[in-house]
Amino acid sequence: MGILASFVLKRCYTRSIAPPTDGDRHLVEHPPVQDGALRHRTVDQEKWGLTLGDLRQFKRLVHDAVMKGIIKPHDRDQFLPSDTSCGPSVYTVTQQFIKPVTEAAGNVSWALLKHPEGLVCDVFLTHGWAEGIYEFIDKVEQSWPRGGTAAYVCFLSNPQNLDISDLVRSPKESPFARALESSSSMLVIPNHVSSIY
Repeated sequence: MGILASFVLKRCYTRSIAPPTDGDRHLVEHPPVQDGALRHRTVDQEKWGLTLGDLRQFKRLVHDAVMKGIIKPHDRDQFLPSDTSCGPSVYTVTQQFIKPVTEAAGNVSWALLKHPEGLVCDVFLTHGWAEGIYEFIDKVEQSWPRGGTAAYVCFLSNPQNLDISDLVRSPKESPFARALESSSSMLVIPNHVSSIY
């Protein structure tokens, strides 16, 4: 009974998420337009990184989009908009938020939208897309390595509106491999939805 109670309390626990700043809103409402295909050919793949501050900003923006009904539950992801501990899945956030914003920015990735010249990845994150986005970012924040500056996060580092089949054709030359080679830390982020393996 105690295990069940602790699970229910953990699942129902909500925490407040800060509202987006004016700068946060400006990024999604008026993204700087780039040639995404060109940008991803000219910026080295190991530079498709995001800071911890970028992930915190992303969480604020996602929560704001959920509250405004831009990101909505659907038959494959019936998240509760009031749930601030797990949130919508990475699949849902990618389809309903990342793709539209980055399309308006010229089909660049979120990482190169934030840092057009790129940031070298020294942290590599591996995870499962079925997880809730808030759970993912909270766990990354709790585990961020001391001295870490920028992380490779596949759904934010890779251009979601472009055909990346050429990028992953040779696994040793893929963005995943390049970012992993440049990273001094690797974080494996579990979740309560399913095994990442």
